[in-house]
Amino acid sequence: MNASSDPLSEKLRDAAEFLRAGQKKEARRVLQEALELDRDNLATWELLWRAVYDVREEMHCLKRILAIDPHHPAAKRRLEALRTTGRTSARSARKKQREAAVLLLLFGSLVSILCLGIGGIALWRSGYIPFGFANLTATAIAENNANCQALIDRAIQASGSYCEDTGANRVCYGNTMIEAELAQTASQQFIERGDIIPVHDLSRMTASPLNLTTQEWGIAVFKLIANLPRSLPGETVTMVVFGSATLENQSKNSESLESFYFSSELGQMVCEKVPFDGLLINSPDGSGIRLTINGSELTVMGTASIKAIKNGDMEVTVYKGSTRIVSNGEEQYVGAGQKSRVKLGGEGGVQSISPPSAPEPLSQQELNMACTMTGQFCSPAEITPVSEQQARSQIESQITSTPTLTLTPTRTLTPSPTIFPTNTLLVLPISSPTRTPTRIPTRTPTRTPGPSRTPTRTPTITRTPTITATFTRTNTPTQTRTPTATNTFTPTATATATATFTPTNTFTPTNTFTPTSTFTPTATATATPTFTHTPTPTNTPVGPTDPICGAVTLGAITNSPANEIGMNITNNSGGDITIERFFAYWVKSPESQKIDRLLLSGALLWNTSDNNSPTDIPAESPWNNGVSRTILNTETRNFVIRFLNDLQATGYEVHIVFDIGGTFCQVVGTK
Repeated sequence: MNASSDPLSEKLRDAAEFLRAGQKKEARRVLQEALELDRDNLATWELLWRAVYDVREEMHCLKRILAIDPHHPAAKRRLEALRTTGRTSARSARKKQREAAVLLLLFGSLVSILCLGIGGIALWRSGYIPFGFANLTATAIAENNANCQALIDRAIQASGSYCEDTGANRVCYGNTMIEAELAQTASQQFIERGDIIPVHDLSRMTASPLNLTTQEWGIAVFKLIANLPRSLPGETVTMVVFGSATLENQSKNSESLESFYFSSELGQMVCEKVPFDGLLINSPDGSGIRLTINGSELTVMGTASIKAIKNGDMEVTVYKGSTRIVSNGEEQYVGAGQKSRVKLGGEGGVQSISPPSAPEPLSQQELNMACTMTGQFCSPAEITPVSEQQARSQIESQITSTPTLTLTPTRTLTPSPTIFPTNTLLVLPISSPTRTPTRIPTRTPTRTPGPSRTPTRTPTITRTPTITATFTRTNTPTQTRTPTATNTFTPTATATATATFTPTNTFTPTNTFTPTSTFTPTATATATPTFTHTPTPTNTPVGPTDPICGAVTLGAITNSPANEIGMNITNNSGGDITIERFFAYWVKSPESQKIDRLLLSGALLWNTSDNNSPTDIPAESPWNNGVSRTILNTETRNFVIRFLNDLQATGYEVHIVFDIGGTFCQVVGTK
């Protein structure tokens, strides 16, 4: 039986596709159906392992995998790690109980206990004693750190996987647990990993602290439109909220998250790798975002973290680039390698009540956190320092300068000489538009194929002597008796007997066409096209001729993963739009290359596959039934073209035609 007709294989392929798109709920549903077909299929349980929600489900899947394949190396390692974590937690709990009993015997009086307690708290609040590790031996600390690292790695990996396709001005539920209050108009859920909603639907959210016992660590990933003047259209900034933190949206009717209150708890430090809870902001090079947080105006260009303790301090720490803080009527510029504080108080304890402090150096705790979350800035040597004056210059240049947009008269298919890398979190792989060194729009006035396109369809009228194999009725001034089939090779402008080949073996002037003594172009150029060796394609699709959309924009084209082309589509047309047609030129190299999938924010629009360029959908094959191709007004959606093999560097042109209330227009992108 062909594998493609095997129901179980089809369900496993569908489940894998759902997992790749971050749609865990759909994957679990399909895998349940697969189990009904065969409960002992190893691949089914391996996919279920990727779709688990908690440790209990993970252990169940691992045990079933090992029951089918006792030598499965990955399952054996993971199950042993989970069991070690459980034993370590139990041992730590018993050890703490014993040590608590010893402490009760040692401290003989209430006064001593109070004194020691007050002193210990003072040192802990000052950051000199990591309270969560005070009663642990060196071995226990090492075990605790190992368990923390395992939990952190899983949480960050899960968040990166689930939130990979998060669109602009949207928030993704990255890792458990997150409690959210949504607006009354919200139409989507936000209750489990992989859920993605528009940020204006989020009223309030609270993430859970890192907890080794419950294996929880709340992570939410925001993708916000960069709003500084020199930011490219559609460019996004990534903001990650992690740990025991609360965010209240104050942006009113804005589609983006422009203003919010934020607080992070000052609780027990569980892991040295994540010494505090808060949020991390990361913007592409040369771009940035302006936010109002707790009443302070923050302009961030680069990478920065924020922690905010109610009735305490809000600390803004800069790891890369520059930041400007405006609070209580005063401003402060902070460069990479420094941090600044703003006092909080007032209603709810989260109102900015002081000017920002003078910049001060970073502590090891801030470096530890950045190292864990980004894989960078693990030591001062990994930070490029930016002075206060340099920070001011960078911010003012970004805010006050407006780029000049220039339309190029022709379109080229070659990239800019230098492509700047995407500046996303390293450990948390969240895609964002690639920034190019020029600000010339990719959409150009001309839409005709370049020199490498197919030949024209118009017949070629030649005025040079050619070898013909057809009956040709000429309109020469001389009188002819009868047209004769001849194969004539005329190397010069005069007719000679040696240059003429006739079907008979004799040269008969009276029965053959006798040209004039001189070559006359008008006498040989006929309206009937000669059968010269000029390739004439007959069924090559023609690119769309619809006008360019004025209120629908196509973001920068990205190429990550290597076999995909991705781009953001932003609809500001004032109404909903629908993708009507997809047309693309692409490079068929290697020979097996083909377009395999079209996806809109993870939804599979088309998967028929096309082996030859150009591709024209739905003219060549229909869209998938039941999958929405509609983009709502003010919404930004991610459009992905997935190929079978890794792509060549250049030679790609994409046309997407939209139906806007019965009117059609297109956007064009090239790579």
